[in-house]
Amino acid sequence: MQYDFDYVVIGSGFGGSVSALRLSEKGYKVLVLEKGKWLTARDFPKTNWNLKKWLWLPALRFYGLFKLTFFRHVAVLSGVGVGGGSLVYANTLPVPKAKFFQAETWAHLADWESELAPFYQTALTMMGATPNPRLEAGDLALQQLAKDIGKAEHFQPTNVAVYFGKPGVTEPDPYFNGQGPARTGCNFCGGCMLGCRFNSKNTLDKNYLYFAQKNGARVQAETEVYDVMPLATSNGTHGYRIKWRAATALHETRGEYTTRGVIFAGGVMGTVPLLLQLQRTSLPHLSEKVGAGIRTNSESLIGVTTFDKQKVFSEGVAIGSILHTDEHSHLEPVRYSAGSGVWRLLMSPLVQGRNALVRIANVLGDLI
Repeated sequence: MQYDFDYVVIGSGFGGSVSALRLSEKGYKVLVLEKGKWLTARDFPKTNWNLKKWLWLPALRFYGLFKLTFFRHVAVLSGVGVGGGSLVYANTLPVPKAKFFQAETWAHLADWESELAPFYQTALTMMGATPNPRLEAGDLALQQLAKDIGKAEHFQPTNVAVYFGKPGVTEPDPYFNGQGPARTGCNFCGGCMLGCRFNSKNTLDKNYLYFAQKNGARVQAETEVYDVMPLATSNGTHGYRIKWRAATALHETRGEYTTRGVIFAGGVMGTVPLLLQLQRTSLPHLSEKVGAGIRTNSESLIGVTTFDKQKVFSEGVAIGSILHTDEHSHLEPVRYSAGSGVWRLLMSPLVQGRNALVRIANVLGDLI
């Protein structure tokens, strides 16, 4: 049977980019579909007050790289665009602690720490991971805290996917024997999570996705998949028909492709809603476990400000250091570029209360 592509990958973030590269290395004809735009350095905002360039809010025709989704008990931050989450994450590449691999949910399946070790190393190499060479004000404050609580040895610079050449100087590819794109030395502006405007952050379009394209993979941005239908038989043994629509066009644009196989790699916020929709329509045989067992990365974001105007907390990489407070927890100082004060709008006193009205009253009480 003739297909348009051997494999269609939905999503161009970490899962999608890695899948595209490995499939293309095996000689398969691969298509990557990405809902967001293909953004370049000139498209990224200088501060997060430039909401139109920063946020993904199609209803307002904001087609930036950052999506903020609120649920009852959690807010989810995710990336939209070619490169997915690598556009907006803080460059850090930590390997999980031993306890993670021993979690009850999956520990019985394999010795995951040993099983995954070589793959973590491959990913670190591909992403150009290196220790942050420069501690700034926030990092030094965390280092002092580590000393104060008797955990100085548990403080360390982060391992980050950033090119630390000469600041502002563009050099030929330093990672893949000259076969990759040129890179520019980091200037420590703090804008990593707004999209790097200086070609220093090692996003996926500069490694996995870059080489997938060199192998012949095609990337189609601004494309949202809305249906995946089995061909001929309901179990997909004869392939699938992928239906898509333009994600950013003013006029209605739709299309479809046929493929031998589909890789769903749109992250939790992209893949799970799509699979749940397909479970009710085109793919009724999907497991009932779809959507179950989803977890966050258990982060609590706490806003911090200071009256000391002499200290500059915006300089450095997004997360330049880490303090491991115990076997389960750690602290990291996070920064945005100078002038990026949007998160101040979400800052308020930390209060308790049995419902939202009580908590609002307690906040007002603290402020007054």
